[in-house]
Amino acid sequence: MARRGPRWRALASVGVACVAVLVTACSGPASRPTGHVSAPASGPGCSLSAKAVPSCGVLWGVSTRPPTVDTLHALEQKLGRPFDLVYRYHDVNDPVPDADERELVSEGRLLHIAIAARDFAQGTRGSVTWRDVAAGRYDTTLSAQARGIASLRVPVFVTFEQEANQRKKLDVVGTPADFKAAWRHLHELYVAAGATNAVWTWVMTGAEDNLDRALALWPGNDVVDWISWNVYNQSGCNGGTVDPRKFVSFSEKLRVFYDFVHGAAAAHGVDADKPMMVSEAGSVQYPTQLDLTAGWYASIPQVLRQYPQIKAVALWDSATSTCNYDFDGVEPVLAAVRQAGRDPWIDVRGAVRPHG
Repeated sequence: MARRGPRWRALASVGVACVAVLVTACSGPASRPTGHVSAPASGPGCSLSAKAVPSCGVLWGVSTRPPTVDTLHALEQKLGRPFDLVYRYHDVNDPVPDADERELVSEGRLLHIAIAARDFAQGTRGSVTWRDVAAGRYDTTLSAQARGIASLRVPVFVTFEQEANQRKKLDVVGTPADFKAAWRHLHELYVAAGATNAVWTWVMTGAEDNLDRALALWPGNDVVDWISWNVYNQSGCNGGTVDPRKFVSFSEKLRVFYDFVHGAAAAHGVDADKPMMVSEAGSVQYPTQLDLTAGWYASIPQVLRQYPQIKAVALWDSATSTCNYDFDGVEPVLAAVRQAGRDPWIDVRGAVRPHG
């Protein structure tokens, strides 16, 4: 069990938990459940802009399954440090932020909220279309979400329809024109709701065969703050068999979309100088070659040093029936993630942790 330090007690005594940003803001009384890991700031001079861009290094994030505060705290306890950023997913009808998300912000973390054109209760993809969103059919709930984001009074990464260039989404949920209209409409709703703290983050898949599809989905330089994509070493897992001979390094997979942004996308008019994020990152486990999986995670800090434009990375700690990215279940892989999270390039807690 982590003990509460004097810095936290001083904050709690006045009922405040503030994120250290250029626009200082408070989100209300903070609670700290058993198991939460605290740590001192990494050093003076490391700060966060109003658009959540750290002045040093890289924000360290995660998405867990299940996506609960207790799951996150348990993982942080194993790693010996808190995450800066937590990636969470909602549909067009969900209350945003939920109680867990308010708690995460009160503890000093940043949120990345993805709003899907879905109604998870219905389950069927396409039950909510991008055209529906653009036409205002869901304005009541989406505006309520925007007001919820505004109430947090700290920067919040917001994404509409993450990975819209997937084949199961594009031309199923809508056309590129529908997507862009929906994105811009949602942006208008947030402005109207006073959610100027929303940091608009365009998230695509990083796969080679989806690059041309991504190009058609750029909603405009004026309504995007960050550019993001995912980086996975799958090694054939979606086909049901993990083959170590198909191993692809973090560096190789990251470079695909990075080069696309600075090449074809820039030529298309995309502002390629915007801050970048790897919103999901993970390697499958090789049961007989765990050192291969561990090395993939251990390489992340050194690789990101070569790309200073990439200001955040979030790990995907989860598993499907065929692809196991659950890194906290195997000690050699967990140790590699622990090592990466303590690297000076990654450990920028001075930018986002509460200050007394």
